[in-house]
Amino acid sequence: MTAALKRIIGLFSILTLLTGVAFAQSSQTLEVQASAATQQLLRDAESRLANNDSAGAYALLSPREIELAGNPYYDYLLGVAALDTGRFSEAIFSLQRSLAVEPRFSGARMELARAHFEAGDNDQARPLFMALLDESPPPAVRDVVSQYIDAIDAKPPAPQSRFTPYMEVTAGHDSNANGSTADQQFLGFTLSPFNVETASSFGELGAGFNWSVPSSVSSAWYLSMRASHRHNPDASFVDPSVLGALSGFSWRKGSFFGRIGVDGYYALRDGDDNEAYGGLDILLGSSVNENWDLSLGVRGGAMRYTDFIEVLDVDRVMYTLGAAYGFSSLGKFSIEAIGGQDSEKQAGSPYGNSKVGGRLSLTAPLGKNNLFLSVGSLTSDYDGLFFGVPREDTQLSSILQIEFRDLFTEGLSLIPRLRYVDNDSDVALYKYDRTEFGLMIRWMPQ
Repeated sequence: MTAALKRIIGLFSILTLLTGVAFAQSSQTLEVQASAATQQLLRDAESRLANNDSAGAYALLSPREIELAGNPYYDYLLGVAALDTGRFSEAIFSLQRSLAVEPRFSGARMELARAHFEAGDNDQARPLFMALLDESPPPAVRDVVSQYIDAIDAKPPAPQSRFTPYMEVTAGHDSNANGSTADQQFLGFTLSPFNVETASSFGELGAGFNWSVPSSVSSAWYLSMRASHRHNPDASFVDPSVLGALSGFSWRKGSFFGRIGVDGYYALRDGDDNEAYGGLDILLGSSVNENWDLSLGVRGGAMRYTDFIEVLDVDRVMYTLGAAYGFSSLGKFSIEAIGGQDSEKQAGSPYGNSKVGGRLSLTAPLGKNNLFLSVGSLTSDYDGLFFGVPREDTQLSSILQIEFRDLFTEGLSLIPRLRYVDNDSDVALYKYDRTEFGLMIRWMPQ
């Protein structure tokens, strides 16, 4: 309904401006103080809008804003072009500027009402639409305005919960399955094969679900769980089995959004207890405009290891400051600054450290498929000495994957993934790199 309504209103507004009917002032009246060149520009933009070329009209008008802002018809046409190309905040500003000069300009008021409606601000849109009805518009326009008011007043449908299970099978090759140095010796000692870089093919099975239960149209409870096991035939001593879960509440109100939840995991290594984590995850953010979001996140919890390596136990707190640019409904570019700290739990443990880094990520649609790219760096400066020397690690990590969706049947995806890690360290024992390629088949029953 929205597309049809806005086109009817857009065409009507231009028509009334050309003919000078009583419902809206004429374009000739509004352009009386404009130069001949400016009037030609406005007529060209008007023609493009009438021919459904809103992007062309916006490209024609926007470079002249500093010069022509304040001409109510220019501001009106720029507002319409911005609105029809999804620039809601800019449209509202331009249309308000037009009405500030010409308060009786009903066409601009109609588009301003629509701009608030499209931006989701019904509290601003409804009184503007009601005021239009008081101006005795032609029957066709009255019907359209009434439809907008009915749409605002209609009770939104009750949000539905969604439970999405999935299963995954992955096969690939890992150049360093145990994440160890390539050196055979350290400080004159020959290292155990378990502590030397070991390449291996791998196979992995995973299964889980995502469950969302809306509490309103703008908030929801969520729960996700995943279990997985990976087998490395040439490095079975590091075969991981992991059970992870997260649960919480997410919300959005106006331009603000956020979430609060708990998450954790329990991991086995080669069938034996290895590590566990449990913590709290909080994120708060705000939409700067229709494209940009800013967010601040805090995540903290306890990392605990099995008894014979409990020297690794730390309490971890991580902070993120992020900015995200949404360039389409499914496309987003994000940048994050990262900081944090690990506080050791065992007296004399050298594993306490401070962290600082950053990450860039890109999600982009490729038709019905999806591209994901992430590159990040994190430096950990350890408090204690390792083999008598201070330790600082800088880890570069990157992931590239493409999800080919609905292959052969609905819900079946094929996902090739390339992952690279380079851990540079002052202590040679902890210096390594790792390249992993995997091909995943994911099935999400519909």
